[in-house]
Amino acid sequence: MFFRRARHRARLSAVADRIGARNGVILSDHFSGGSGANGPLVLGVITLRDGEPAEVLRTLVDHAAAGGYPVPPKRTEADGCGFVGVPGLPMLIIETFAAGKVIPWHGEVPPGQTGVVVSLT
Repeated sequence: MFFRRARHRARLSAVADRIGARNGVILSDHFSGGSGANGPLVLGVITLRDGEPAEVLRTLVDHAAAGGYPVPPKRTEADGCGFVGVPGLPMLIIETFAAGKVIPWHGEVPPGQTGVVVSLT
């Protein structure tokens, strides 16, 4: 059981690296869930990046596409997108927060930057 979970963590972390989830200033990078009633294992990476939200999101989608995710994503909104049901890859959810908006539990995004939350399940 431990080894399977460790492999799953390593896989999610490798995908995060491949798609550039850790680019920018890292505010949080942790795993949650994955045992019992806690739901599936999730890797959450929260960063601050220079640039406007639309530009940052486009860059993230481009990196996801280079990592094997199909473009366009299945779910697209002005402030994020989601890649679900991609064979061989974990579910990927990307959310962006414009300057002045609050990233839950991490505070307000500074001027000139975009907050990014990447979740891999």
